[in-house]
Amino acid sequence: MNKWMTGTMVVGGLLAAQGAAQAQSSVQVYGLLSAGIGYVSDEGNGSRTHALSGTNQNPRIGFRGQEDLGNGTKAIFVLENGFNVMTGAASQSGRLFGRQSYVGLSSNDKGTLTLGRQYEAVKDLLGPVVIASNGVHIGDNDNGYNNLRVQNAVKYVSPNISNVSFTGLYGVSENPQDSNRNRVYSMGAGYKVDAFSWAVAYTKMDHPNSPDAPNGAIGNDYGSPLLIFNKSAVSGAGVNDQAIAGTGGFYNVGKTKFGALYTNVRYHYLDQSNLTLQNVDLNVNHKLTEALNLGASYFFTTGKYDVINKTPKWHQVNFQADYFLSKRTDVAITWSYQKAAGDATFARVFGFGASGGKTQSVLIVGMRHYF
Repeated sequence: MNKWMTGTMVVGGLLAAQGAAQAQSSVQVYGLLSAGIGYVSDEGNGSRTHALSGTNQNPRIGFRGQEDLGNGTKAIFVLENGFNVMTGAASQSGRLFGRQSYVGLSSNDKGTLTLGRQYEAVKDLLGPVVIASNGVHIGDNDNGYNNLRVQNAVKYVSPNISNVSFTGLYGVSENPQDSNRNRVYSMGAGYKVDAFSWAVAYTKMDHPNSPDAPNGAIGNDYGSPLLIFNKSAVSGAGVNDQAIAGTGGFYNVGKTKFGALYTNVRYHYLDQSNLTLQNVDLNVNHKLTEALNLGASYFFTTGKYDVINKTPKWHQVNFQADYFLSKRTDVAITWSYQKAAGDATFARVFGFGASGGKTQSVLIVGMRHYF
């Protein structure tokens, strides 16, 4: 056999091996763009019109990949960036991959283990009910809208066992003297059979965003001005710990999906005062035609401060018509109305400033495109 033929066979073998490896792994680029216009009836004693990013869903671009390791096991990763369509600026406090960044292993019969910046159990299991409401509980106090992500997180999701799956997460403090500073632990379970799905979840954040552990589980996301309960109403002190517990799910009847959710959120502040919030959420979504989805929801939040004996309450209704121009592009009109009650002094639809009075309505027109 001459050298030319030998070389050809070696190169051919290498190319074939490379092709086989490529066939067993994949990387996907994905994302969405969403923007529109919003009108607020009362924002600081006056109406306002805003150019908005993320009217239908928060914009993102991501990379998702996997490699087949054999025997039903895969190496997986996700890198996902959030950004503002209107300005081009990075979201999540300017992080490059602030929405998600993790790597791990996934097995068909053993579950999935991942490490990195990830979602906790309340967002994973109960967040879909909040999203289906086309609104956000005031101040996103139960993290249903996913304003808080967990860094330094080790997360496990079980395989489906008799229609039940489990998840658990632990976010590491990175404080060598006190592992409780700025740590998170979270757990939950979901059940799904035919048209019915239900879940329970619990998340505890200890000393979130503590200056003693700046690189801990909850970073500067916790300082967002959108999270209006992260300071004590008594003294303005920060949060010592926050605990979220909830249950909720869906039931499908033909082209109509009904959702329900209850969450209980407890803030314990550094000045030793406490706030307990309870959220009840009911929603319905109906596929009127192949292109047009209609949604309506109501949620009620009641709070209790133990030191100042105040019981703020908020009622909110949301209505949405979402029309798909194609499989990847849709336009939506959303109207939300919130009323403050009890000892609450203002209304504040999530993403906007507080009202001067006790009511606020928001009308949003926007579009979304997937890629």
